[in-house]
Amino acid sequence: MAGKQSPLNPPASESDSLQPDAERSLRSYRMSRGWAIVWVSFFTTAFVSGGSQYGFGLFVKPLEDAFGWSRTEINVSLSIGLISGLIAPLIGIVIDRYGSRHLVTGSLLLVAAAFFVRVGMSELWHWYLSAVLLAIGMPAAFQPVGKLMGAWFPYTRGRMMGTAITGNNVFGLVGAPLLTLVIAGPGWRSAYGIIAFSLLVVAVAAWLVIRDAPRPGEEEKPKPGRSSANGAAFESESTLSEAIHGRRFWLLLLGVTCAGFSYPSFMTQLIPHLEAEGWGSTKAATGLTALAGMALVSKLTWGWLSEKLTARVSFIIAISIMSSGVILVILAGGSNLAFAAILYFGTGFGGIGPLMSLVVLEAFGLRHYGKISGVVMMVVATVPVLIGPILAGQIYDSTGSYADSFWIAAVIFAAGGLLVAAARPPRQSSAQS
Repeated sequence: MAGKQSPLNPPASESDSLQPDAERSLRSYRMSRGWAIVWVSFFTTAFVSGGSQYGFGLFVKPLEDAFGWSRTEINVSLSIGLISGLIAPLIGIVIDRYGSRHLVTGSLLLVAAAFFVRVGMSELWHWYLSAVLLAIGMPAAFQPVGKLMGAWFPYTRGRMMGTAITGNNVFGLVGAPLLTLVIAGPGWRSAYGIIAFSLLVVAVAAWLVIRDAPRPGEEEKPKPGRSSANGAAFESESTLSEAIHGRRFWLLLLGVTCAGFSYPSFMTQLIPHLEAEGWGSTKAATGLTALAGMALVSKLTWGWLSEKLTARVSFIIAISIMSSGVILVILAGGSNLAFAAILYFGTGFGGIGPLMSLVVLEAFGLRHYGKISGVVMMVVATVPVLIGPILAGQIYDSTGSYADSFWIAAVIFAAGGLLVAAARPPRQSSAQS
């Protein structure tokens, strides 16, 4: 049994140290696959989510200058993302039945094609075509991550989920400043080309690395003496039918949908907001970089906290910080206090990515996670992107400010926290766990 230790908990027993070198090497190789899947997921989120969402604001003014498009016309591309929600249930079914390897690889290739279209675009319909390709490719890139982390790391899934999806924050921390330099130098087409080529490399890695579940001997084992709010067990193993017939499912669905407004209603509008408040493009990009850095650190912390406090409680705290953080950003205006407000928002925002998936996984289990998360993603990926960016663009075009749309976002985040707080686990589930 000593040969089945987690890569997070390297063996230290005397019997383990006496194993033949060949067996220890084989065990090390096997366990490395789980970590390889984590890092493939990391780079997937970096270039898919980071490139399309963190990077979105960097291209708004260059596209406006190059083609004369309005903010509303540019933001419509974000609302095209509702396609992601419409196909999410189908993606979930495919994950449960056929696995993740082909889906993730194909999605990365499709997203790469979307960015190659942007490299050569000259008309508004080219911009919308790339948005369609991106919307089709994104669900299969992200939806498998929760199930992969739950299967490979049942005892540390919070931390592993946090690590796997920090890629978008690292992109904001490192990629956004680099892309700003590229846009200022070679130009925005070159910046899109860099993202596209990077996605091709990650697609090859995904094809080589991803496997849906560990083989016998590769399972993560709990570390003796360590307790977790989650453990390896889930509150239930529910089918989709069982889940949707319960009140708790709908409360959680509405709650995480409110969190889904974070990108289309706030993150993608942050740089344009700061520029409208008088910040230069470099200073505004620095603000986004600071947010990304804080979200990166806090994401790992929220993953750990979800194992101690449960994902549900952690989610409530994180989205409450986001709501108050948006208000502070509004009140700070163009002053340097906006930096502090952005950092504060980032502490909560960092947790939302992993916690939205972990809340569903914790409540309904691993066996039917693909189908259940597919239905959740259908709503999360349609309602916010259909409403948020167009509303923000229209408010800016009519008022010259993003303040009113940010107030709306703050109220939505607060409502999300209340909804998830109301989604208490059944007493019998708590007793059984």
